[in-house]
Amino acid sequence: MKSLVVYYLDGKWYGEEAAYKRSGSGYYREYTRIGIPQSKAEIERFAAEHRYKIEWRGEIPEEAATGGVAVH
Repeated sequence: MKSLVVYYLDGKWYGEEAAYKRSGSGYYREYTRIGIPQSKAEIERFAAEHRYKIEWRGEIPEEAATGGVAVH
């Protein structure tokens, strides 16, 4: 399963796919920005369809799915 790092910044959702890459005797994470839906419910549905495990980062708006955004 791939990781989808999701964060909310300046009124917009951003997503980055995190892929593990081999380096010498270990691994590192490489991030690629991807377009994602702009509501929390749609992001969760998108992640399930594409077999991502979501890693929420930073402050998440309370009412993102309804359009009214309140950050705490």
